[in-house]
Amino acid sequence: MSKHKGSRPLPPLTDLIAALENVSDVRGAFYLNLFIIFLAGYAINMWLGGLINSEALREYFSKLHEMLITGSYDIDKEIMEIVSTLSSDLISEATYDEIINKAVMILRDLA
Repeated sequence: MSKHKGSRPLPPLTDLIAALENVSDVRGAFYLNLFIIFLAGYAINMWLGGLINSEALREYFSKLHEMLITGSYDIDKEIMEIVSTLSSDLISEATYDEIINKAVMILRDLA
């Protein structure tokens, strides 16, 4: 794992929520859940690659988690658990493995 260089931003949350709403309206809950699982995978791999630090990742997903809870989105329980984990923990390699393994299982179940 490379040394974390700091934080490079993920998409602004306002833009992300607009995209989530669009995906939900146009494609429905299935694609909304795919969007979120891929976002989580992308973000945690940015962390592994040293492009974002644990604190920035936690803050981002904490805000996203709050927005998803207060919105009327049909998010799969296991996917919300991943978002919750990213929002509450400082990421470690063990957390990374846990999230990636859970994401793989979710994607297998969706296929």
